[in-house]
Amino acid sequence: MWHRLSLLTQESTWRGTPGLVTTEPPLAASTAVTSSRLDLPSLYSYCTSKNDHDHITLSGYTTTQREHRKSMSSNPNPSINATGPKIQRLLVKPNEYEWGKVGNDSLAARLTKNASEEGFEVKSDQTYAELWMGTHPTNPASLHSSPSTLLSTYLTSNPSLLGSALHKFKTPFDGAKGSGTEDQTQGHIPFLFKVLCCKQALPLQIHPNKELAKKLHDKEPEKFPDTNHKPEIAVCLSPTFLGFAAFRPYDQIVSFLSTVPEIRRESFDLQSAIGKFTSSPSGETLQKVWEGFLSLGDDEDVVKNFTERVKKEGKGAFEGLEDSIDDAEKGRLVKAVESAGKYYPGDGGLFSSLFFLNLVELKKGEGMYVGADGPHAWLEGDIVELMAISDNVLNVGFMPASEKDTISLVAQTVTCTPKSIPEIKLASQPFTKSSSGKTTVYSTPFEEFSILRIEGDDSLKALDGPAVAVVLEGEWSVTDGKGQTKEGGGEGTVLFIGAGTETKWSGKGEVWMAFYDGDAKKEEVGEK
Repeated sequence: MWHRLSLLTQESTWRGTPGLVTTEPPLAASTAVTSSRLDLPSLYSYCTSKNDHDHITLSGYTTTQREHRKSMSSNPNPSINATGPKIQRLLVKPNEYEWGKVGNDSLAARLTKNASEEGFEVKSDQTYAELWMGTHPTNPASLHSSPSTLLSTYLTSNPSLLGSALHKFKTPFDGAKGSGTEDQTQGHIPFLFKVLCCKQALPLQIHPNKELAKKLHDKEPEKFPDTNHKPEIAVCLSPTFLGFAAFRPYDQIVSFLSTVPEIRRESFDLQSAIGKFTSSPSGETLQKVWEGFLSLGDDEDVVKNFTERVKKEGKGAFEGLEDSIDDAEKGRLVKAVESAGKYYPGDGGLFSSLFFLNLVELKKGEGMYVGADGPHAWLEGDIVELMAISDNVLNVGFMPASEKDTISLVAQTVTCTPKSIPEIKLASQPFTKSSSGKTTVYSTPFEEFSILRIEGDDSLKALDGPAVAVVLEGEWSVTDGKGQTKEGGGEGTVLFIGAGTETKWSGKGEVWMAFYDGDAKKEEVGEK
């Protein structure tokens, strides 16, 4: 699969920006400097299919993901002093993975009109999958006022804007040769915020824990650019969102393995492992079974036969599972099988997910979480996704077999801990740092981040860590508590808010904000 990186040469005009000083003789504030240059960090777009660890096509040349990260890491902009504004509008760019939605059907594409540089046009036949809003070197945000200045560079020179997060979270970037992070080891917020839109399944995947991430990074820094884990949450933006997440309760898995007739056609070794699990369900016995299913290829006749049977019989294909799943769940199973059959016919990832993982349907505003070693595969819909800052992923399904990561490594990484759907749902409530009650906060079980939604005029007390906000609907403005800085815009406007900043929000519609705040009430944001 391929990534496309488009580079443009433009006439760019730069004016003096608060918080920026040049390395050349100072210019009057009204003086404009115009130059024709290749603005690499701010003028790029790229696309991948299902695995973002292969190659990039760069203006007719072939390059690697490592070289892409390295090219993004150099910052040609002048150095920055430590007196920059606490609120900065950001520029971010879309990822164009093939599982994304097409053209204006994609929320990510519509947001990019304001989120990226002026002149961005949505292509009617292009997939738009994600907006990344953070400092990770794979796709870092830059300043709207100075597009070639990375947010991480700005924060390196303004570390107070990170607040307590500066010392609480160690940077996951060691600048290892080949990682593409050599010049971006500092100035990072502890989370990565995304808007994600999918029309088909993402790869079935897990994210390594910190111990494994360090080992993988040391061995292959080009593929695993950081040393961090990647627990994450997803909150639904569309009317519904469908995805696989976390292992089902063992009794449900036993029912699937004992009831679905196609499973009896699998190998003797796999049948033996299934027998051990069904007679004595545990994480250890399940691990062996799941590894066997993960080893299935991407063109399995047994998967195709099962898919055709489900298409023909509908919910009736799951007769005998009544004690484990209800009729609504059967409907979701049929939908998942039909989607997999359309986009990944014969892929063994269908069995590895359908029979083993919870199939979760979220309604708008509902959220769920996935632990650092939790298997998951998003299927359809729009979400805000929030995770610890990392781009480490192990892919094992809904992709060509030749591109899968090592199956035994993945199987041994997971703990196979079962969780019910209610256990992985996120609780939400009014945020007590809100003055008007127009802000809802979600409790997350991870220390690096929290998330909130603003739905009307409101003032928020200062957070003791950084925040990144995105306007999802309407026109909004935000000012700091002293009225010294004002930013805003329509849907797609992305803002950084520094620690210790009281904010006043004005607008109608919806703003989502990812943040770290060690001072917030634990019953509201989770343990921090």
